[in-house]
Amino acid sequence: MGLNLGERTYLGYVVLLRLWIGGYLLYQGIRKYLRDFPHANWIKSQIGDLDKAEIYGWYRSFLTDVVIPNRELFGYLVTWGEILVGLCLVLGLLTRFSAFVGLFMLLNYYFGPGMARGGAVLGQQQTFIVSLIVLLLSNPGKTLGLDGFLFGKR
Repeated sequence: MGLNLGERTYLGYVVLLRLWIGGYLLYQGIRKYLRDFPHANWIKSQIGDLDKAEIYGWYRSFLTDVVIPNRELFGYLVTWGEILVGLCLVLGLLTRFSAFVGLFMLLNYYFGPGMARGGAVLGQQQTFIVSLIVLLLSNPGKTLGLDGFLFGKR
């Protein structure tokens, strides 16, 4: 059963959204990699002063007890996570899984320093979170993506 013109049009818009978010995450990950890899101090600078930030208490504990002592590991995870999620979204490869991982990363940014900073950073994170939910639910990798070649179109 084929898609009608309206369904193809909507999928085309979702593909543009997939490419935009994937390109942005890929760019951010590569920029982090080229700038100051392996990020031993980058994580701490991104988190900022936790005593002054308005962060949920349970998440503040996670940041101080888990992330900061293992900041080099989390620097690698953030950098490679952004690169791999961005690349998979651009290519349309494992799109739903990539959208899920990207959503997990962005929710962590949101609960952490992004929420405390507010303003444009908070608005951007909220937009990306909603966009990744749309990608997760619509699976646009089957349209103009490698998922369509690997897993077939329905």
